[in-house]
Amino acid sequence: MITVWRIGYCPQRVPPMADLLQSLGFGSTLGNGRWHTQGPRQVVYCGDSRALCQLEKRVHANGAQPKDQALMRLVLPKGAPVQEAASLGLPANWRAHDAITQRIGDAWLAAATALGLWVPSYVEPGDQLLLLNPLHPSFPAIDLAIERHPFVFDPRLL
Repeated sequence: MITVWRIGYCPQRVPPMADLLQSLGFGSTLGNGRWHTQGPRQVVYCGDSRALCQLEKRVHANGAQPKDQALMRLVLPKGAPVQEAASLGLPANWRAHDAITQRIGDAWLAAATALGLWVPSYVEPGDQLLLLNPLHPSFPAIDLAIERHPFVFDPRLL
């Protein structure tokens, strides 16, 4: 089984997990991201480590201290289909071309053939993010747990 983490909005210490799982991708509908373009389709960005999640969140928070955050652990169901961005034509110079990475991510979301897509992190290309597709039939079977609530960032990372 694959385990990934996410730091995200969670106003309650013990929220209804099914509701929280369904709301994880809402932020992706508000603007473009490295691996998607704004639109009605949601995508959930997760990290392969807790530390990567902290770095990614700090980069995207633009110096703000996000409130009501929780560190979440997501365990994908056994046998859930997962793809690699490299298998979808990711070029070596992907960091210089947002449009290419967005096209890859959007096409992967639209196909809905895999629950997850491993992509390199822009912040640390040696680490990976796992994009999750909430429209994939396996998505509701993800085991979601709150590891830390509230999640407080180390102030030295400002």
